[in-house]
Amino acid sequence: MDEVVQAYRTNATRLAGVLGTEVSPQDPDRAVIEPWARTVSGPILDVGAGTGRWTGHLAALGHDVEGLEPVDRFVELARRAHPTVPFRHASLADLEGTDERWSGILAWYSLIHLRPDELPTALSTLRGVLNDGGSLLASFFSGPRIEAFQHPAATAYRWPMTSLVHALKGAGFEVTAQQWHPRRPHATVTARAS
Repeated sequence: MDEVVQAYRTNATRLAGVLGTEVSPQDPDRAVIEPWARTVSGPILDVGAGTGRWTGHLAALGHDVEGLEPVDRFVELARRAHPTVPFRHASLADLEGTDERWSGILAWYSLIHLRPDELPTALSTLRGVLNDGGSLLASFFSGPRIEAFQHPAATAYRWPMTSLVHALKGAGFEVTAQQWHPRRPHATVTARAS
């Protein structure tokens, strides 16, 4: 993941300009993320928080949320845009072995750069920091097979929904909802820590 973090660091200014630090009222992802967050009774961790847009948005809606982001430039932007919201400069791997627990984890396009051999460990790490019964909402790029493609920042991967569901089950999750269309690249899955 060091190469991915470096790629984002190198392109941080350009990507931050594309993403912004606020969620637009017209953002269609609000229809997925906001209802999910309302089902979480407890603290939420936004893994791969980027510029802090979703962390800040959920905090403004009254949720107990913090961001986790490995790219230092993004953490600086997030803290500046949302000064009352906690952001950690850390990666998913830094959660391994922690005693901290969350009730919800938002992984909004933050697992897309993990190679197929890395994803199971990452999902197990996320399961390990979720309270039993806690909820994970993840978005990813779907496709007919697991395959790499060139994302604007670094190599990313497409996953068939069935393969991602299988990986989640193997990590100790029970999938409770999935949203995807075979002809569209964007997909979401909600899973409960079982």
